[in-house]
Amino acid sequence: MTTRGIELEQSLGFQLKLLQVEADARAREALSPFDITPARVSALMMIKSNPGCTQTALGDALSVNRASAMKIVNYLEGRGFVERQTSADPRANALQLTDSGRTELDAMTRALHTCDQETLDRLSASEAEILLRLIHKLRTAA
Repeated sequence: MTTRGIELEQSLGFQLKLLQVEADARAREALSPFDITPARVSALMMIKSNPGCTQTALGDALSVNRASAMKIVNYLEGRGFVERQTSADPRANALQLTDSGRTELDAMTRALHTCDQETLDRLSASEAEILLRLIHKLRTAA
């Protein structure tokens, strides 16, 4: 089957989309014991890497609108993973991981790493290294 003269097997966008769908499904399965989505884990990772960030900065980093960022933070706070603290800007809150959030995120990260490794095990070690390097290069050049 072709689309506008480009064979789907040779379409970078199509192949990346199929891989993303598979990776997302595998990540959701790996995170199911934690009852959390990959997007929410990404938010936890961003907060861990940027302690004290604001909800607006988190939304920008995750490419989500203000309302969506608020819903994510509300969920994470409700689970006891994140707390809002006062920041230098009185109109914003500084986001911090709680001790529980750090502990749970470590376990979630291990589950995701195992999931990623199962996907990368289809490649040789050098192929996996090259793939990750090339993906990073394409993403940062965009």
